[in-house]
Amino acid sequence: MRLALSLHPEALAALPFKLRLEAERLEGTFRHENPVLGPLDLPFAARLEGERVRPIPLPPPSLEVEGWLRPWGLELEVRLRLPPGRTWGERAFARILEALFAKALEGSLPAGARLPL
Repeated sequence: MRLALSLHPEALAALPFKLRLEAERLEGTFRHENPVLGPLDLPFAARLEGERVRPIPLPPPSLEVEGWLRPWGLELEVRLRLPPGRTWGERAFARILEALFAKALEGSLPAGARLPL
């Protein structure tokens, strides 16, 4: 999912993220109320390389974020990282969790935060 996030304190307070930007490191968590698994805190981390935001891999379950630092804020692509499924059932369950995550994230963002594909 592509997001546009303002870095103004008032805008950040309205987000379902805890976000920290220190030097060349962006990190935080997204609190996700999953109807199947209950509340999940999904961590993410990235490093800034100029205007580029590059993901720092974290063990699943976590988020992978990458994108660009813009004058108005962050333009990010957010993906859910889950353990790899070994069976077709595990892979199908992962797809269900990904869809639930995308729906929860979309529903918790302020208007205009989601970018078109």
